[in-house]
Amino acid sequence: MPYVRSDTGELVSEIQIRKENPQVSFPKPLSDAAISSFGYAEAQETARPSTQFWQRATKETTAVHVNGAWLIPWTVEDIPATAEGVKNEAYRRIVAIVPEWKQRNLTAQAAQLAEKGRANWTAEELAAWNAGQAIWDQVAAIRAKSDALEAMSPIPVDYKDDRWWV
Repeated sequence: MPYVRSDTGELVSEIQIRKENPQVSFPKPLSDAAISSFGYAEAQETARPSTQFWQRATKETTAVHVNGAWLIPWTVEDIPATAEGVKNEAYRRIVAIVPEWKQRNLTAQAAQLAEKGRANWTAEELAAWNAGQAIWDQVAAIRAKSDALEAMSPIPVDYKDDRWWV
């Protein structure tokens, strides 16, 4: 159970209350009746608010007194959008299409086909090349969207939304 200093609203722990009042033998667990005369009260945690993926909710360190009860509020804030965040989102989208192991396999396959020479490819090899190229075209599109987002000022806080990547 969280507790609060009744004069300031500052949140304190049971350990802090006991440490600040070494001469007092408080009961376990602490009760509002036992601590109220020492300037403390029980605080109630409020429900965590819902957030979008570009936001974070943070519990306040000071409670507010509302209708006779101490409540611990939350603050919702936008997470600053950064170029690094955009790059991480691009990476996530790319590996969802083509995992790193498959990227390595496609690169090795392309090197082998290049060595053989396009004029010497079989129909199966041409089909494999075209399938690999289709995957790399998807990756290139994601990289282009990432570059465009990174160049924006400011970068939109909802840059992870699919609308920026289509």
